[in-house]
Amino acid sequence: MTDLTTEPDLTTQTVELLRELIRNACVTDGSADSGGEERSAATLQRFFAGSGLSVEPVEPHPGRVSLVAELPGTDPAAPSLLLLGHTDVVPAGRGWAHDPFGGELVEREGGAWVWGRGALDMLHLTAAYAVVMRRFATANERMPGRLVFAAVADEESGGHLGAEWIVANRPELVDVDGVLSETGGIPLAVRGVVRGVTVTVGEKGMAGRRLRFAGHPRHASTPFGADNAIVTAAAAVTRIAQHAGHAQLDDLWPQYVAALDVPDEVRAALTDPALIDAALPQLGPIAGLAHAVTHTTFSPDLVRGGDKLNVVAQNAHVDLDIRTLPGVSGVDVDAQLRAALGPLAERTVIEPLGGQNPASRSPLDTPLYAALDEAVAAAYPGARAVPVIAPGAADSRYFRTRGIPAYGFGMFSPRWRHADFRHLVHSVDERIDVESVGLAVHAIERVVRRVLG
Repeated sequence: MTDLTTEPDLTTQTVELLRELIRNACVTDGSADSGGEERSAATLQRFFAGSGLSVEPVEPHPGRVSLVAELPGTDPAAPSLLLLGHTDVVPAGRGWAHDPFGGELVEREGGAWVWGRGALDMLHLTAAYAVVMRRFATANERMPGRLVFAAVADEESGGHLGAEWIVANRPELVDVDGVLSETGGIPLAVRGVVRGVTVTVGEKGMAGRRLRFAGHPRHASTPFGADNAIVTAAAAVTRIAQHAGHAQLDDLWPQYVAALDVPDEVRAALTDPALIDAALPQLGPIAGLAHAVTHTTFSPDLVRGGDKLNVVAQNAHVDLDIRTLPGVSGVDVDAQLRAALGPLAERTVIEPLGGQNPASRSPLDTPLYAALDEAVAAAYPGARAVPVIAPGAADSRYFRTRGIPAYGFGMFSPRWRHADFRHLVHSVDERIDVESVGLAVHAIERVVRRVLG
């Protein structure tokens, strides 16, 4: 066994491993040959060397390597837990103050920050999971429960060559009772006192649609009175953008609102379906997030039409990114679209587009969620876990749909707000403060010990 007294502390180990994962630049652009997660898989294999862990690489496509490690427990009847991280990141873009793949440690805003693409999403957690995994593997005592670590490929492109592939083709590697993964840990403070920390217990579904429009071609030199499919498409986009939809408030939303630093009258309006839309602007930079988790959303993102510059367009289509709340079906989506289109509905062909995934949600009455609540109180005395739904998709859904509770959990320092996180994820100058890294790794260690120990 390793002498833990001679190893760097958990925070230092996590920071150094995070910096190396950033430098590996495992960028996925959506193509099968991008990513190169084999580099980070190799980094993690070196990190686990000598720990005694059983480590298995999984490679469904050349270079797209996920790594799964297992630490058996002493009691087969005890719970099992998966720490689910991903190693791929989105492209960096331009305009960074520091090298997006330098993994630099920068002094800023009164503290040290790790700078680089993926620092928030989600390499700091992947590194923390690995550090916690190694710490328990090299401890002098085994826990009753079984601990599994997975650093998967392709999350940023849907997980088809990562978590989804493993669940479908190697389910024995991730056969667990519960999962911890990304998107939680944001402190919610009222008058400077943290009253809650977010835990992601579910996520919205995906129900993309393509809207097709037909016109009649003729010479574009005489456009007056023409039946132009692009003009019809533009009118449809305008109607969809102006369609407010209707709020759907679940039992989780009031818990989030209760922890917000807003006046009482705003808090009351936010929990009233008839008043929430008018109250959302009072939330400032998180208004968009609040709208997203209380509405099924429709975003027109791609428009194509026409064949030639001097021919009135005979055909056009609009592709919509649609994110559904729990309980909203494909039939409901089409009905909302027709309501938004109004008189244009009879001229519109609506087709499913892309993956059709329902919203998912995990229960709150599990031992794992209770352990998360305890970890929140340990980091911020008097605070509670605040369950939320994520507006986007992550790998946790592949486990929730199989009945395995999965939670997005982390721990950020008091300087963070929800708006800060949303502003930096997938944006330029992505970074995380070392204080948050330390809070996260110690909270995860506490949860693992509580659930499996």
